[in-house]
Amino acid sequence: MPKPKRRVYKSLFYSFWDGFFAVIQFGVVDQFATPLALFLGANNFAIGFLGFVRNAMVSIVQVVSADLTLWIKSRKKLITACVFLTATLWLPSYFIPYFMPYHRVLTFIILFSLASSFNTLANPAWGSLMTEYIPYSKRGKYFGWRGAVLGWVYTASVVAAGVILYYFRPISLFWGFAILMLIATVSRYLSWFFLTLMHEPRWQAKEAAYFSLWDFIRHFRRSNFARFALFSACYILGVSLVSPFFAVYILKELHLNYFDYTLLMGATAFTMFVPQRFWGGQADRYGNMKIIRITLAITSLVPLLWMFSQDLIYLFIIQLLAGFGWAGLNLASTNFIYDVSAPSKRERCLSYFNFLIGIGVGLGAFLGGVLYDRMPPLFGTTFFSLIILSCGVRLVFAALIRYFTKEVRV
Repeated sequence: MPKPKRRVYKSLFYSFWDGFFAVIQFGVVDQFATPLALFLGANNFAIGFLGFVRNAMVSIVQVVSADLTLWIKSRKKLITACVFLTATLWLPSYFIPYFMPYHRVLTFIILFSLASSFNTLANPAWGSLMTEYIPYSKRGKYFGWRGAVLGWVYTASVVAAGVILYYFRPISLFWGFAILMLIATVSRYLSWFFLTLMHEPRWQAKEAAYFSLWDFIRHFRRSNFARFALFSACYILGVSLVSPFFAVYILKELHLNYFDYTLLMGATAFTMFVPQRFWGGQADRYGNMKIIRITLAITSLVPLLWMFSQDLIYLFIIQLLAGFGWAGLNLASTNFIYDVSAPSKRERCLSYFNFLIGIGVGLGAFLGGVLYDRMPPLFGTTFFSLIILSCGVRLVFAALIRYFTKEVRV
């Protein structure tokens, strides 16, 4: 086997184990951020504010990601530095706020948002690096397989985290959450270790490939990708009007325990990743945009089903369906970006796309937090009012994506 090809295979092997430990961290952190904030004393507005600050910071760092790579002249160095800093910050993000007598929730929001920012800062560089390992024609198949396998790991981490909280609740939730943050820390350090072993193909950042965020946005009318990015950000804003508050509704209004909460979140996690192999094959066969259009319809309408029953099994089935739709949408959207962007501009395109998505998530969460206790209740809860508003916004921008973006594969 030629030496360059051997390096690629070894790097893909190390990348898999990086992903293995990364998704353990994400399963613990992402699914239990809201319960952790509630434990520290956050109210509904604070939950929305957490989503706003966290995603605003994540978005801002995305803009400078490509510039940092240009300055460092190495995607691998940026990736490993960011992952190491993330691992170092998870434990302080929990312990420092807990032992503060005042402004506990605000301190948690700031530290947790800072750790999350480093966690995603190098995503564009990682995506740019991975596309050099995977041929154009095999990206759907490979990322679908990778997502399916790591989906099992992610689901297992969510379930394990929920079981830990469930059994520690009668003893001390403090130690339950402490164990979760320790798991996140150790997992991210292991992820960092495997990233340091990856080979970075010879690459030179080209300043000629530079274009500003304003350049990107002002080509909205002419650029297929710019339209897709802006409409997607608005769609995600609609999603985020209600998504941070599912945990609030489950734990505070339905009064379900952590085991039931984990069951519902685990259902989404399972079908958000495991079917990616199926969706990857369909995307390679029919094109990414067709998959995006189908899954936009699914993810726009499924939340409405929450209004018809509070039965746990019924909600579990809804979560399975929601995860199935998001699996296809996330995979096809990412591969669409890889296809539509030139290699020399891919990292910057990913940076700006992630920036806009993060702004959508942050603004949606903030507006949801403001509206949660102010909207008129529907069937006894304002959560359902938020669902109606959220689904309305989703359907509008799903239609715009459908009719104003086109497939780039031939």
